[in-house]
Amino acid sequence: MANYLGFRPNKYTLVLSRAAAFTQRLETTDNPLPDGTTSWIDLYDIDDQLLATWHATTITPTAVEYLIEPHHTDSIDTRPSVSYNLYLNYPGTRLPYCWFRGPIIREQ
Repeated sequence: MANYLGFRPNKYTLVLSRAAAFTQRLETTDNPLPDGTTSWIDLYDIDDQLLATWHATTITPTAVEYLIEPHHTDSIDTRPSVSYNLYLNYPGTRLPYCWFRGPIIREQ
């Protein structure tokens, strides 16, 4: 039996590079995403203040894609600590589902 209640989001590190776009394609393997599904990434500083929200650029029944231009990614300073939550919201529910979460780092 699990020693927690609720869904534990997948934990991954989001990597940003100077002057480069953030691109990501997340594919679903179980059930297709219904028409009208939305997805976004909220970025938070060390004090849990919202720094930015990035909306998915494409959502299909089998994938969520992000293409965030460098002028948006370069504005995110990862010092001392920045984190993200990636959400899905199915049409008509108004109940965001946190699919991924974790720290943000820069590799340059």
